[in-house]
Amino acid sequence: MSDPKTEPAETTTATDVAVTPKVTPAKAETEVVIDRYMLVAMSVGLVPVPVLDLVGVGAVQFKMIQKLAEMHGVEASDARVRQVLMSLLGGAVPAFGALPLFAVAQMIPVIGWTVGAGAAAILGGASTYAVGHLMRRHFEGGGTMEDFKAENTKEAFKELIEKGKTAAKSIRGRGKAGAAEKAAAETAAAPETAAS
Repeated sequence: MSDPKTEPAETTTATDVAVTPKVTPAKAETEVVIDRYMLVAMSVGLVPVPVLDLVGVGAVQFKMIQKLAEMHGVEASDARVRQVLMSLLGGAVPAFGALPLFAVAQMIPVIGWTVGAGAAAILGGASTYAVGHLMRRHFEGGGTMEDFKAENTKEAFKELIEKGKTAAKSIRGRGKAGAAEKAAAETAAAPETAAS
């Protein structure tokens, strides 16, 4: 047996402090989360109140970043999430330069709202897609909120915006097709119920 007096005392170093372990969720899980937040952002983009839609999309993206960070075991303070989101979207001003025009267009009765809200929904969905995928890649690569640098992601962000636009248009198209199919089914069923 060893003598307790001769054994070195245990010391605690900075690396011994309990840290939430990084988690690597399945890519499919994070894709589902991003898609859900993208749909919510697109819905918020349809709000017919100028500027409220922009604020709403920002809030959706804020919550999405927090959720993705949580899924990956990354600490995400509210202040840092806001900084990251503002730096990402601030660098994307050319991609979103038309958003204020869509907000103004929404003030025109009927036609303006339709065009403005539709475009705002697609851009809201596309930007949410881009933000979500950038953050997913960053976290999967072992990154944290503290070491995220938006200036290193400009090209990837532009590419993801384009992919996001395509994805948002596809979702909108599926929604229209689904609504058309439902209307056709209801119309086809209407004579049957009237005849009964």
